[in-house]
Amino acid sequence: MSGETSNDKLLTNDHLASFERRLKRERNAREQAETLLREKTQSLYASLKESQRAQKDLELALWASQESFWSWEAKSDLMELRSFSLYSESVSTWSGTLIQLLERVHDEDLEGLQFHWTMALLGNRDRVEFSFRLLLDKSYQWIRLRGRVLKRGSAGEALHIVGTTKDITQQRKAEQSFHLMASAFASSREPMLVLSPDLAITECNDAFIRLIAATVKEQCIGLDFNQIFIAEKVDKAQLALDKQVRFESKIKTQSGEIKIVDISVALFETYQQTSSYLIATMRDISERKRNEAKLRQLALHDELTGLSNRNSLRESIAGLVQQKKHFVLVFIDLDGFKAINDNAGHERGDVELQRVGALLTSMFGPIGEVGRWGGDEFIAVLPEQNLEEISERSERLISQIEEDVITVKATELMLSASMGIAQYPEHSDNIEGLVQCADAAMYRAKELGKGQAFIYEPGLYESMTQQVSMVNDLRRTVENHLLDFYIQGKYDLHGKLKGGEVLCRWISGLHGVVSPAVFIPIAEEHKLDSAIGLQALDAACDYISIMESQQGEAIPLSVNISANQMLDPKFPDQAVSICMDNNVSPEFIELELTESVFIRDEKLALRALNTLRERGFRLSLDDFGSGFSSLSYLRSFQFEAVKVDKSLIQGIHQDSKANALFNGLIAMLKSLQIDVVAEGVELESYLPFMEQADIQLMQGFYFDKPMPYDQFLARHTTEPNR
Repeated sequence: MSGETSNDKLLTNDHLASFERRLKRERNAREQAETLLREKTQSLYASLKESQRAQKDLELALWASQESFWSWEAKSDLMELRSFSLYSESVSTWSGTLIQLLERVHDEDLEGLQFHWTMALLGNRDRVEFSFRLLLDKSYQWIRLRGRVLKRGSAGEALHIVGTTKDITQQRKAEQSFHLMASAFASSREPMLVLSPDLAITECNDAFIRLIAATVKEQCIGLDFNQIFIAEKVDKAQLALDKQVRFESKIKTQSGEIKIVDISVALFETYQQTSSYLIATMRDISERKRNEAKLRQLALHDELTGLSNRNSLRESIAGLVQQKKHFVLVFIDLDGFKAINDNAGHERGDVELQRVGALLTSMFGPIGEVGRWGGDEFIAVLPEQNLEEISERSERLISQIEEDVITVKATELMLSASMGIAQYPEHSDNIEGLVQCADAAMYRAKELGKGQAFIYEPGLYESMTQQVSMVNDLRRTVENHLLDFYIQGKYDLHGKLKGGEVLCRWISGLHGVVSPAVFIPIAEEHKLDSAIGLQALDAACDYISIMESQQGEAIPLSVNISANQMLDPKFPDQAVSICMDNNVSPEFIELELTESVFIRDEKLALRALNTLRERGFRLSLDDFGSGFSSLSYLRSFQFEAVKVDKSLIQGIHQDSKANALFNGLIAMLKSLQIDVVAEGVELESYLPFMEQADIQLMQGFYFDKPMPYDQFLARHTTEPNR
């Protein structure tokens, strides 16, 4: 019993020990499993963390590059696009089927997108990349899709595609702007270049290639920009300081032509100023410079003669006065130019002006400046010259001008010149005063007979000023009808009054009694002669009316008409109107004119005379024998009367030749059936010769002097005929 008990105890202890060992093994195994699990868990957690960090880094990288994921699966045909815009800081998301996507694609991009997508689905192209415009948020945005085919089916068709998408709207706009700029650069009509900082040409457009006459662009690339200039060049120091420069220069093209160009160079620096480049623009201003030169030529030179004009002469004179430099001024006025212009034509007048300009340049050009002051007036400005030498040169110049004789319709016309000479500062110390002195000297030369030079003398300008005062006074007198009109009778051989001539007289409050020989030329020069002629005609009609009312009959009266008025197409109507206003028949009015009217314009003169004759006026040729006395005028037009100039009458009672000439002239006029009036009959000794020549009418101091109408009328109503 006791032995079984010991054995049982031994067995129990063995079982306990075995159980403990098993329990210990299980505990160790559990601890090992827990340790492994913990390690695995920690590893998985670390991997998860790493994956999350990687995903976050990827998302940040995609965000920084404005990229996002997209995917498409054939099984569902669903696509999701998530586009992040860095510029607008907004996220645009779209999802839907491929068909729905295509409905939002811009029409212009649809065909291209379908082609690329088809190649990705059915072709063997695993990489996918295309751009298109997609309607998102009510506006189109440029989307770029990039991706790769992850899975294909048994037939090679794509089953799953993933990739990234990016909003490239701003990039496309920038590209479009760049292309526009590049297109503008290339197609610009102005030469444009891109230069390196050391001025080497790195790019240029076609306009620049044409400018320098190169054949290809390669001939320009690499050239030193400054080497193409033959005048001013780019100032590098100034460019670095101001960042831009602009200047004008000249270039010599590859064809050898010289061109003037306007250049502008600007410095541009890249982002963060890591590098720089230059943009140069050029403009061919050769034509503009030529036009400016022409304008300056026109501004300072006379277009017809090429001489300096008044502005240029004034500048030259002002410069000499400012320097207080002694000089001589010659004022030249052409004599006879108006007759050439009127009869030979303006073109021939221009030729004569050019000829005179050339002669002036030849004579005075080497020692000074010659210019056209205006019309037929010229001025020579001659520094450091003496009066005697210039006076001699002026006389030689006048002789050269007079060498050319112009023949117009059997009439010889000759150009001459009157010159006035003054010096600075002796005669005047200012521009205007000196010109006036030379002008006054020129007028003095004209008064002395024209065709000569006259040196200014003290007091001459004052005399000229008085003449200006006379012109103004005469103008006021004419405008206010303050002229007096006298009458001088015309008598037959028996001394019987047969007619009269109305003569103008001027008694000025400033200048006293002014001779017609003085004021009539002034009136013609200043266009007052027409008004005086009309007033004389009105006075003649008034006298005839008074004569008829007081005596029952009147004598015809003659009125002198200037060439200007005779050639005025309005004059015939004006003359008839004056006669009608005074109830006087035009047959009582005889219009006297000189042969100068024919020299001015013979055809127009003949038409005017015919018109006046048709209106009923008698016509008389005055001063016959004092001028050219061309007999062709008498043949071309039948005058009712001819007044023989007093120069042909003087001395006929003492000089047989003068008497023979007078008688021959009268016989010729009578053969033409023209009435003759002899003027200047001052002596009784002339009367036998007048009777011998059978003169119809005589006029002169022997019979009476010009007198006011009331005195004339009183004399011929109270005194018997002489």
